[in-house]
This record gives sequence, C-alpha cells and structure tokens, in this order.
Amino acid sequence: MQDSIEEFNKFRSEMNNLILEKGDLNTKRFFNLDHKVYQDGKLPAKTKELLGLVSSLVLRCDDCVTYHIIEAVKTGWSKEEIYEAMNVALIVGGSIVIPHLRRAAELLEKLESEQSAEDNSAVEKEENTDQSEKREIKKIDKYQEFKVYTDGACLGNPGPGGYAAVILDQNSQKLKTVSGSEKDSTNNRMELKAVIEALKIIPKNTKIELYSDSTYVLNGLSSWIEGWKRNGWKTAGKNEVANQDLWQELDQLSSEFELSYHKIKGHSGDQFNDEVDILAKKEAEKI
Repeated sequence: MQDSIEEFNKFRSEMNNLILEKGDLNTKRFFNLDHKVYQDGKLPAKTKELLGLVSSLVLRCDDCVTYHIIEAVKTGWSKEEIYEAMNVALIVGGSIVIPHLRRAAELLEKLESEQSAEDNSAVEKEENTDQSEKREIKKIDKYQEFKVYTDGACLGNPGPGGYAAVILDQNSQKLKTVSGSEKDSTNNRMELKAVIEALKIIPKNTKIELYSDSTYVLNGLSSWIEGWKRNGWKTAGKNEVANQDLWQELDQLSSEFELSYHKIKGHSGDQFNDEVDILAKKEAEKI
C-alpha cells in the first residue's frame, strides 16, 4: 500500500507544482484555499476526506477520487465507512457516477490487499524473530560455563541511558547479545542493568566470568553488597544505598550462579569490551 500511496503522491505533487507554475492567479488561489480548508475549520480532517471523496465522485474527477481514497485510508476510515460515502455519491450523482465508483472500489480493494500483505509480512517477520530468539536460548542452554562482557552509557548522567552485554561460551565464541535503553537514567544504573539482563538469559547454576570496566559493579558485587545487606541496605555512613532496587534484583540473580569478576580497562582495545561500549552508547542515542 505504501508504494501505491508514495507513487500517487509523487505524481500529484509534480502536477500541482506544474499547475501552480503555469496557472493563473485564480488557480493559485484555489490551491491555497484547498490547503487552508484542510488545515482550519471545525470539521475533523477525517470527515473532510469523506466529503472530498463524495464531491470528487459526483464531479467524476478520477485523479481527485484516487487522492481522497488514499487519504481516507491513511486518516483511518474503515472500508465500510468509505463504501458508505461512495453510496452517498451514487445517490447524489446518479448513474453517471457508476464507472467512477467501480474504479474507486478497485483502488480500495487494491489498497486493502497491499495492507493485508504488509501486515502478514510483519507478523511473519515477528514470528521468525521469536523463533530465532528461541533457538538462541536453546543453544545457550547447552553450555555450563560462560564469559559475559557488560557496559552501560548515559547521555547527561542523568539522561537517556543504554546498556549492553555480550554472552560468550568458554572459548569466547559469541552466543547472544543483549541491549536496551531507558529514557531517564544514570551511568551506574545502566551498568547494573546490563549485568541483570544478561543473567536473566543465562541458565541457572552455571559458571560465569563477568568482565566489566565498572569498578562500581565489580566492587559492589564482590564486596560491598554483603555489608549493605547486613546494614539493612544502608552504607557505612548510614545512608540509603543508591540504586537499591537494581542491587537487590542483582543480588537475587547472582546468588543462582558461580560468579567470578574481572576488571577490564575501558577503551584498551579489548574486542568485546569495545563492542558493548559502542552498543550501549548507540542504545542511549536512540532515545
């Protein structure tokens, strides 16, 4: 449907420009009025499209009928509502409108068929993606040892945030990439989120070597978190632990794995550290 609409709109735009260029002052005023009517007034744009369709059919202007059929579909009128408008045109215009009604009905059926094909393609693509995801998860289930590289990024801190993780087998063969974003976050929250989302995918009771350039994540998991729990999720200074919701979720998840921690220097040329760094930034930039 999109191709048909774009092709027609391109044609109409070219014709409008030609008419305006060669036309007289009255023609130009007409086109300006046409634009103003659709922008202003009390009637909704959807209603104006159906009025335009009825008028075009009565006037037997096939080019205008095509335009209004396309616009009516784009603005949300259902097939039944458009056919009702076409019936009104038949009542008003009489039998001389019938040939133009046939062409309008053929166009409407074509647009509906193209839209149906697009919808089916989208569903098929989604199903294929789901199947691919299932195959990846099933593939991961075969392993007992993993390497995981994680990173987080934030534009503004606080600001739009992104996180990323790469899950590898013990031989550093890539199994899965995980990434996402949040509209309002911090760098530390994204660092934690990257680890959380990776652990959600990996089978429980397996060994994981966690690689990160975040001292906050690695020290928190390997050392600080036990003290925070003993103190009721308060720091040594009796303050509430920052990002407590994520730390509690990570504490629960990490207890189901045999974890070891490895500090990576950021931007040091490590292949997978660089990969998650770039991907996390891209996710943040999407917002």
